[in-house]
Amino acid sequence: MRRKVIGISIAATFLLLVACGSASVLDWIAEHYPLEDVVESSTDPDDVARIYVGEQQTISEVSSQIQKDHQPEESSEIKEDKQILVYDDYFVTLTQDEDDPDNTLIEVASNEFARDNYRPGFFNGFIAYYILDRTFGVNDWRYKQDQRCGTKCYGGYNHSGGNYKGPAVPSSFRGSGNRGGGPGTGK
Repeated sequence: MRRKVIGISIAATFLLLVACGSASVLDWIAEHYPLEDVVESSTDPDDVARIYVGEQQTISEVSSQIQKDHQPEESSEIKEDKQILVYDDYFVTLTQDEDDPDNTLIEVASNEFARDNYRPGFFNGFIAYYILDRTFGVNDWRYKQDQRCGTKCYGGYNHSGGNYKGPAVPSSFRGSGNRGGGPGTGK
């Protein structure tokens, strides 16, 4: 009987560890940092960027904490008070809070929000454009996004804040992801 209880305890502990480890980076950040604001996509109100605050923490400290629990697929260096972490479903941008330089803003944007709203220049020197093309499932995303919105695209929370309205031209990227097939597939 005692072996059975120990076995059940070990199994329950293992399941708890697996469940905790499988939470998304968004869930982990939401659990550890207070929510500051939410920015809605100009294309789809269901796509958002959530802004959290690492109070009294540097970009390096916040980055280390996040990456300790959730290793990104891509990670930029910290420069110009900014770092970008790329995950399977999210872009996490860490910036120094312009209103309180002792804090770090943690912007968690869905891939769809990033694809449809960010200004291509936002990623200059941080993430290679071929990585963005692959992540977004769009060939030459930078050129297409520049043509679509120019300077009206989202420049990150420090530049656009919660007042972001977006370009007047809707995104043509919807449904252009790398899932599914083209003409003639599945026939």
